[in-house]
Amino acid sequence: MKLYHHIADLLKDWGIQSRPGHPHFHIFKCEDHFENRPFSFGPYQHDFFELSFGNGHDVDVTIGTSKFKPLNDAISFTTPYQITSWRLNQFQNDSLGYMLFFTPQLLGNTLDKIDFYKDYPYFNLHTSPVLFLDAMQRNQIVGLMQTLHKEFNDPSQQGYPKIISAYLTIVLEKINGFYERSPSQRSFRNRSEEIAYQYENVLKEKANYALKITDYAALLHISASYLSEVVKKVTGKTPVALAQEYVMLKAKSLLSQTAKPLAVVAEELGFNEASNFSAYFKRNAGITPNAYRKLP
Repeated sequence: MKLYHHIADLLKDWGIQSRPGHPHFHIFKCEDHFENRPFSFGPYQHDFFELSFGNGHDVDVTIGTSKFKPLNDAISFTTPYQITSWRLNQFQNDSLGYMLFFTPQLLGNTLDKIDFYKDYPYFNLHTSPVLFLDAMQRNQIVGLMQTLHKEFNDPSQQGYPKIISAYLTIVLEKINGFYERSPSQRSFRNRSEEIAYQYENVLKEKANYALKITDYAALLHISASYLSEVVKKVTGKTPVALAQEYVMLKAKSLLSQTAKPLAVVAEELGFNEASNFSAYFKRNAGITPNAYRKLP
């Protein structure tokens, strides 16, 4: 299974040309690149965010442990490292779809991935990866997507980062409003979903390598075995795996957005030695912390 670190690499495998010099964002219209015939891709993973809107698409999608067929007026969300696969069966005559990829860096230097999860909870692992829209919501999203697509492909405009960032923020905030008003999203279907949500919130706040599952369970006032059972059931991942993901998210944020020495970063993340942090980071990211800092 392929893990994509760059939006351009994923687009290349899909036969779509990326725009040089714009590594943090891309949007395309599905009908411009995918023919009306069966086509499948995946499973794959990436360490950036993916958002799709589709209407009139007969497509089978799997994101994490969720399988769905977003035939009409649906938005799907894929968060970093979720395993995703999809199969396009056919387009209807009046189909319309957009896919966009982005990193939080586009939205400002002060926003890291953990802050992003707090601001836009529909990207959290415990939530459903698809949201169905009513007619009014669809029209608003289509209008915004069309404008965003036009601005991104306008070779004459000079304010690319600020313009795209502004429109993307509007799209994300609009979805936030739809998500909050959706009856299916406002409440948890069971106690397991509520605990998984609480666990992710604790991870966002703590994100510390030194904390064990028993520590997190104690903060939630439940047993470690119960925490393991419900988190695996809801997210498809173990509490340990989720904790590691959030430690890595925080590590990457500290490395890319601060000039703190590795020893200080390691200490903030709960490592007793910088060398232990470096080994952990390389094992999970495939490169050393110093090499990661030098990435564009």
